[in-house]
Amino acid sequence: MAPSPRLSGRFDLDDPAGPRCAWSGSAIAARFSGAAVAVRLRGAGDWFAVTLDGAELPPLALTPAQEGYPVALGLPPGEHDLVLTKRTEPLVGEAQLLGFDLAPGGRLLPPPPAPARRLEFVGDSITAGFGVLGRDASCPFSADTEDFTRTYAALTARALGAEPVAVAWSGRGVCRNYGDEPGDPMPALYERTLPARAESRWDFTRFTPDAVVLNLGTNDFSVGRAPPAAAFVAAYGGLVRRIRAAYDRAPVVCTLGPMLSPGELATARAHVAAAVDGLADVHLLEHPPQDPADGFGCDGHPSVTTHRRMAARLTALLRTALGW
Repeated sequence: MAPSPRLSGRFDLDDPAGPRCAWSGSAIAARFSGAAVAVRLRGAGDWFAVTLDGAELPPLALTPAQEGYPVALGLPPGEHDLVLTKRTEPLVGEAQLLGFDLAPGGRLLPPPPAPARRLEFVGDSITAGFGVLGRDASCPFSADTEDFTRTYAALTARALGAEPVAVAWSGRGVCRNYGDEPGDPMPALYERTLPARAESRWDFTRFTPDAVVLNLGTNDFSVGRAPPAAAFVAAYGGLVRRIRAAYDRAPVVCTLGPMLSPGELATARAHVAAAVDGLADVHLLEHPPQDPADGFGCDGHPSVTTHRRMAARLTALLRTALGW
């Protein structure tokens, strides 16, 4: 039997046709020999970042009419490492790995090992990379402008040599979603492997992070209305306690910003402080409101430059908190 690729993130393994994923940043790492490689993926609308032997290749855009996607031809002899990373979030859809096609004589090899360090990121559109590749604040959401690999989460993990796992969905909040839109808020979604399926439950023993980073609350404060303080504090505190129950030794970093106004940031700061009061090994980090000089992504979301600034702050905190 050929070796299986290494799966990073929350993958559902119940379908014999192949593993399925929905969360941003879900990644597939494979090592192979041969002069050509193609991947078979099932999905509609998702985008995957592609790196081959450490070099970035054009991304793959999945369509329902296609399952085979050529990746590279004319490769030199020897071993090659291929990584496919889901750029898009559950809002866009689910994707399923069906297999790889190699040139005659090529074969799959045992995959490269995972990094020894692990980080989990729980958030909303900011963490998912909504609009990060957009030209300015005027463009609406589109799958091609979303890219988790350009976010503060991915950049922080890269700087620290860690494997990132993201649990993020645009518009979802702690106790209320953006504009009171229907749908489960993040504490409910946090329990799931495939978040659009209520029955899809994640096994927390499959991944134990060294630290968990939360960036939640922006949507609770949406459309100029703060959430009820008691509801927010109870929901946020409950989520942190759930994380602590799943990973009893992992520090939790509670971050806020950069899309909140100064007034919203002050209120959210007080709510988060109350929610985690008395909990050990919880760190607070604020990102200041976005600087227009750094540009904006679609719908006013953080730009690539803003994500880099966020990553620098978070990387410094984690280096200190974890001794890295």
